[in-house]
Amino acid sequence: MHRPSSHQLSDLNSASDYIELISLQEEFMLYGFEPNSEFLTVHAAPLPEDSRTPAAGLFGITLPESWKAVGTILGGSATRSGTKELLSADAQVRVVVTRSGETCTQLFIDGNMLTPPPRGSSVEPWIADFAPQDLQPAHGIVTDCLHRMLGLPTPGGTPSLEELVVGLWLNQVTQAAMNIEGLTWEQAVALHPGEPADLNESGQLSVTPSLETITEATFRAAEELDWGRMRRRAIRGEFQATALDPEEAEWMDTTMFARWVAGSIPDSETLIRTVERLGAKQVSENISAVLRAIQDGKVNIE
Repeated sequence: MHRPSSHQLSDLNSASDYIELISLQEEFMLYGFEPNSEFLTVHAAPLPEDSRTPAAGLFGITLPESWKAVGTILGGSATRSGTKELLSADAQVRVVVTRSGETCTQLFIDGNMLTPPPRGSSVEPWIADFAPQDLQPAHGIVTDCLHRMLGLPTPGGTPSLEELVVGLWLNQVTQAAMNIEGLTWEQAVALHPGEPADLNESGQLSVTPSLETITEATFRAAEELDWGRMRRRAIRGEFQATALDPEEAEWMDTTMFARWVAGSIPDSETLIRTVERLGAKQVSENISAVLRAIQDGKVNIE
């Protein structure tokens, strides 16, 4: 970090106190807060550049114990999550995490702070997950980084392994639909990682399985996966699909690693729409039904 400044130390203890020291005039900045008995030193520097995503420039950074909080300010456009309706081309997010794990977030639209933000809004392009329905607490890859920089566990839980299986399957199906005109449901099922049906000698399905069978196969495939085991493989350099160095995977905890991996897979709903646009409407409808069943935790599909 560079360009430290000092402030008279008063009652600066909470994330909401620290967040007011983050300048709205300087986007994509990182701030570290280091108090002593008399003064609070604020360290500021641009977010490190990284071709993967701006947040990735923070991977591997560990802050000194004397720094009691870290924060950042991000800029982008605000859109409504469901419709992608543009709410504003001028949106900013400030977020601070303290060593106690307290998080404070503020969303600004056209220079005005919104508390709470419009329901269903998001901030884009790469900070969309900072502003879902409610900004308290903040979540997303940047907030995960701020926690890990302070040596804190990533808050929240890991993504669904079942949805990861569907996402991997959809990725394969989308690629196939780009190369095969009129991709059939049987062809899509043959790509499922859970192998829900046997193939005959010509590589075709012997019997087309039901949607319930495919859902069961998705649950079975997910049971064979484990986020912790995947992270340990990445630390050993054996898991190449994450675009992470082994040291970065080790710096992450399992929750953050899982979110990074899940976030590297294109959104399932977007892929389903792409498959439909490529002329495989029945395939897209059937996979939508499987995905809904997975999200509901059910196998029975009516």
